[in-house]
Amino acid sequence: MQSLDEKTWDAVELDSMFTFERGKEKNMASLAQGYIPLVSARKVNNGIKGFIDEPAKVIKGGNVISLNNDGDGGAGLAYYQPVDFALDTHVTALHPKEDISPDALICMTASISKQHAVFGHGRSISLPRAHRIQNMLPVTDSGKPDYEYMAEYTRQKREALLSKYRTYVEKCIEEIGEPVEIPALNEKEWSHFKMPEIFEMIQRGKRLKTADHVAGMIPYVSSTANNNGVDDYIEATSGTRVFGDCISLANSGSVGTAFYEPFDFVASDHVTALKTEGMSKYCYLFMTALIEKQGSNFNFNREINDARIKNMQVMLPVDDSGEPDYEYMEQYSRNMMLKKYKLYLAYMGRKGGQPVE
Repeated sequence: MQSLDEKTWDAVELDSMFTFERGKEKNMASLAQGYIPLVSARKVNNGIKGFIDEPAKVIKGGNVISLNNDGDGGAGLAYYQPVDFALDTHVTALHPKEDISPDALICMTASISKQHAVFGHGRSISLPRAHRIQNMLPVTDSGKPDYEYMAEYTRQKREALLSKYRTYVEKCIEEIGEPVEIPALNEKEWSHFKMPEIFEMIQRGKRLKTADHVAGMIPYVSSTANNNGVDDYIEATSGTRVFGDCISLANSGSVGTAFYEPFDFVASDHVTALKTEGMSKYCYLFMTALIEKQGSNFNFNREINDARIKNMQVMLPVDDSGEPDYEYMEQYSRNMMLKKYKLYLAYMGRKGGQPVE
């Protein structure tokens, strides 16, 4: 198979390949929860904002590309939508005019998303602009979009990534070991503990303006609720605070969101690092879920400041002496991770035709 730089490419108008349908959902607060994906102009999670009931219109059949018109820093991003979904007014559905395979459409979403750099809040994608967008695609000798090449390229990339992930998951399963039978959560005794009773170090990150970011390889963790809180990759310049193997807790923004950070990272002043030397990652993972239960006590007008975090209490399972039962927390997390990893392998086996033990 030819590499991307060996193929002939040409600019192809979206209008020649797709018909356009603007979304109809608005007034999001009034929508009832349900089971139909609502695709909005987001830059994460395939654009899915939530799941609703009785939308104004359902786009049936899947095999459609959604194109963000504006909003949430995602203008110009495109996603492949494989199932029925509803669409809000900030997104346009691109319906293929001819039979194009899912893999070819997935490949095209990457090239369409290159438009992201051109559009934003000050320059949204109106329908007339959408019709004029030209998308660079690999073409056949006759100059037509080479859908077969795009589909095969996507399949090869997917299999390479899945193979890499299988190897990773199998290694994780081997490292975790066999599951151990332990009491259920509701069979354990639980008790309240203040944060300083659990964590030896409670320290906030330092303010670093976006303009002062120096591009690099170290994750910059801020108060976003996505991607483990990672907001950028930068250099650890003078004055920054670097933490690792700990929990990051958002003080503001997505206040109350907690993540286990297994890597070294630069912390913004919107997060606090929680660390105890020698605590295992499995205990940290167990605790992140419990710490996030405190999120309902905070909001934009009531952030987690240094005084409040020291008074925060978290419920933990305890041993016979009333102390945090770290052994139980560790084994519970190990059991859950084993279960999830095996489910992932089973899912990949069903989707990819690979045998699963």
